[in-house]
Amino acid sequence: MLIILVSGCKHTEKIVIEKKIRPVGIKRLVRTVTGNELKYNTLSVKKVSLTLDNNGKVNSVRGFYRIKRDSIIQVSAQTLIIPVGKLELSTDSFRVVNHLGKQVMKGTIQKIADTIGYDIDFQIVQSILSNHMQSMRQDLKENKFKEYVLVVENNMYKISSIRERKFRKFAANEEKLERFKQRKDEQHLVKQDIFVDPDIFVVRKEIYHDIDTDRVITIEFSEFKAIGTKWFPGKIHLSVSGKEKLDVQVELSKVSIDDENDFGFSIPSKYKQEELKLK
Repeated sequence: MLIILVSGCKHTEKIVIEKKIRPVGIKRLVRTVTGNELKYNTLSVKKVSLTLDNNGKVNSVRGFYRIKRDSIIQVSAQTLIIPVGKLELSTDSFRVVNHLGKQVMKGTIQKIADTIGYDIDFQIVQSILSNHMQSMRQDLKENKFKEYVLVVENNMYKISSIRERKFRKFAANEEKLERFKQRKDEQHLVKQDIFVDPDIFVVRKEIYHDIDTDRVITIEFSEFKAIGTKWFPGKIHLSVSGKEKLDVQVELSKVSIDDENDFGFSIPSKYKQEELKLK
């Protein structure tokens, strides 16, 4: 009887039922998602568990992070009961304290952006840690999503900075790619996809595809829980594919808003001041 049941289960296929998602304009969708985002002056995630797999080398730490909106992001990490280090990110610079090496490293966010080849800034990091929608475009237009396009894919709304068909043409034709980058005044061409949940209107996934390096960064948000009348993820999964492989799993809990007053960042006087070396 068990053999018959098991053999019968081998041919069972998972059926994915496509949801009927109501069409909506991109401007209205962005406005709805923005209205559903967690509103705060300070955000504190008091329990963070992080597992990092860097090309097969796995490390785990735990800690917390807190944000003073549009001003400061602070992150602290430890293994077991041993403090490992902490980071403070301001709108244009960073400070890293390495307790194990008794070092202090400082620098600008622009240096990190130049090293990794992405226009990373404070707002993008803040949006990821807050689960807010953020356009990677750095212009000062009132509507940053004006040139984005909207389709329905995988039972979600997908907002893209470049149409899929056009992006594939650029990937196959270097001359068209260079002309497009010159027209947009871009050094790197990165396609951004934002996937929005059609039921609770939160960002479920973001994908950044760099056509120059063929590197893809995927950030997924899941296990949403209610914080008052808003939603906040309990898990963040970040993966990098390309020449280098990176996989980061983050679990978040004990989330609170507007209860942080102390954003002090002490540095032991005996720690050595060093330049942060990035590969």
